[in-house]
Amino acid sequence: MRPIFLASTLATVLVGSFYAPLAAANDAALASAQQRLQSEGERNMVLNHMRAGTIAFEASNHNAAETHFDAALNRINGFYADDEQARKARSLWYSEGTKNFLGEPYERAMAFYYRGLLDLQKADYENARASFKSALIQDSFAEEEQDRADFALMLFLEGWASHLNGDSILARQAWDELKTMRPDFVVPAANHTALILAESGKAPRKLADGIGHNLLVYRRGKRFKEQRVKVASSGTLLYPMEDIYLQASTRGARPIDSVLDGQIRFKKTNAKRGTVLTDVATGAADTFSYITGERASTGVFGAMQLAGTVALAFSSGARAEADTRYWDNLSDAVHITTLPASEVSDELTLEYLNSKASALREPISTKAVVTRDPRGNVLAWARSRPAVEYR
Repeated sequence: MRPIFLASTLATVLVGSFYAPLAAANDAALASAQQRLQSEGERNMVLNHMRAGTIAFEASNHNAAETHFDAALNRINGFYADDEQARKARSLWYSEGTKNFLGEPYERAMAFYYRGLLDLQKADYENARASFKSALIQDSFAEEEQDRADFALMLFLEGWASHLNGDSILARQAWDELKTMRPDFVVPAANHTALILAESGKAPRKLADGIGHNLLVYRRGKRFKEQRVKVASSGTLLYPMEDIYLQASTRGARPIDSVLDGQIRFKKTNAKRGTVLTDVATGAADTFSYITGERASTGVFGAMQLAGTVALAFSSGARAEADTRYWDNLSDAVHITTLPASEVSDELTLEYLNSKASALREPISTKAVVTRDPRGNVLAWARSRPAVEYR
């Protein structure tokens, strides 16, 4: 496992030489995000590291991305370790005054997601797998009830890291578990060592509702239509592996109505869930025929569980407003496919489509960041909207 930053070391990195080179690199967006680290202080430190890390990752600024995500995860790991001492600390924290942002389970899981991708780019498959497993642990912390992890994306990536590392047994174990959530999942072919990851849409939102704004509700991001992704050169659809909004807003098949004082209220009826995943169920077979070269059967997507609840702050004798801070430059969904490394072009372009896999009225396409790691394996990553477009 990688070492964890000590607070004093981190402070030296952030206040000293780390900021100047980035600001001088003509990256105004990252410089602005880093300025918020200084101006907003410890209360929003983790949130601003998440934002800045995402911007740096998109810009292929690996050193900055690693520093930001390590800084965020250092704080998260100290509070959300899977041990009795950390559980006691969380119990006290839930019932006391103001809090520093540490993110919901889905947000903490996604921080480990980006850290794991950074490790994949360096062919550090052991640490990548550890990051994806840590993401699943964070997902299991919803309301302090263990064994609720259902983050299909992280299970896939855990298996993928093992696959690239030659650990076929570990890969198979992860992917067998994944099939309980994605029955139509088909294991990538043995000669597939290139992964294409595409993110679409805008981050889930947290809003305050109710009398005194003491209820927390989750909503999908606004003003985006892209819900499918294809490779522009071949027209092949990517598989919609994960709906991040569902990770925030559901537990199992049950949609959340609101959260009050850390207690979830479920909707009384099972409303139709027009999601990235369910809208494209009929296209799953076509997608996975691309991954494996075989025709896959269309299955029903597995139940999605809540990967996020909030610990509402209390003040003396008065109910506090719901904490609506959220990681606002996340995406809405993540799509995947795999290929032999030799078949991925450095000029790979992805096109984003509507829920029926038809062209958008206002076309969106992005060029993927294609990384060939020291072992010759490939990670191609793209997102539909720039990470600087948040709030």
